[in-house]
Amino acid sequence: MNHRYRIGEFASLAGVSVKALRFYDEIGLLRPSSVDARSGYRHYSHEQLEKLASIQELKSLGMSLSEIRRLVGQSGAAPARRTFLERAQRDLQHSIHSAKRSLQWIESELQELREPRPAIPVVAKRRSALRIASVRTRLKSYEEVAVFEQQLLAVLPSPSLGKTRGVLWHRCADSGVLEAEAFVELKRDVPRRSCYQLRELEPVTAACAYSDFEQDAEPAYDAIRRWISARGFRLSGAKREIYLGPLLEIQFPLAAA
Repeated sequence: MNHRYRIGEFASLAGVSVKALRFYDEIGLLRPSSVDARSGYRHYSHEQLEKLASIQELKSLGMSLSEIRRLVGQSGAAPARRTFLERAQRDLQHSIHSAKRSLQWIESELQELREPRPAIPVVAKRRSALRIASVRTRLKSYEEVAVFEQQLLAVLPSPSLGKTRGVLWHRCADSGVLEAEAFVELKRDVPRRSCYQLRELEPVTAACAYSDFEQDAEPAYDAIRRWISARGFRLSGAKREIYLGPLLEIQFPLAAA
């Protein structure tokens, strides 16, 4: 019984293309069992069908050809194969988890579209660290924060001020207490005074939405809360409101749930 196959026969038996076999030969992944010195014809043995099946299986699991070449060339390759499969298992579990989060968000968005309220887009952004001067205080109403913003701007030298201004909400009305921290970005050092504090606002990844200053910001807050819940995150710090001309950018710092 002839156990040597020409490349076309072997490709047909294995269910791969001749082009693939030639490429595997070029990169040293699967060499022919012999090559006719006169004609240059490649010949393969039936034992190589099993090796090729192993290559195809590993490739279907996401292993790169360079990784497969290293693995199939080893003796006692079971530990390396197990390590790869364990890594592939973790990656797949992460993908499934991410897909579930995305599905939850899509379902939440579809539910929102069924209700008579405008859709408010929410995006995750990386926000850099920011040097600030700030005043933190308890308030009787949300509107009162504007008084402390003006007091802060009045005592700081204008040339030292950056463009970013806003408020950190440490506690909101739903907690029974309003506690805010009005802040302004600093681009230069300023004298230390008892009427404000100097510190660095830490970098965060935040879920962000926009609201018009002339409108109630609560719909944007609600949109971010739903986004966080659907994506499986949690709030990791004070909520931020950033003033952008006629817009208010609302930021919820994120942490994994």
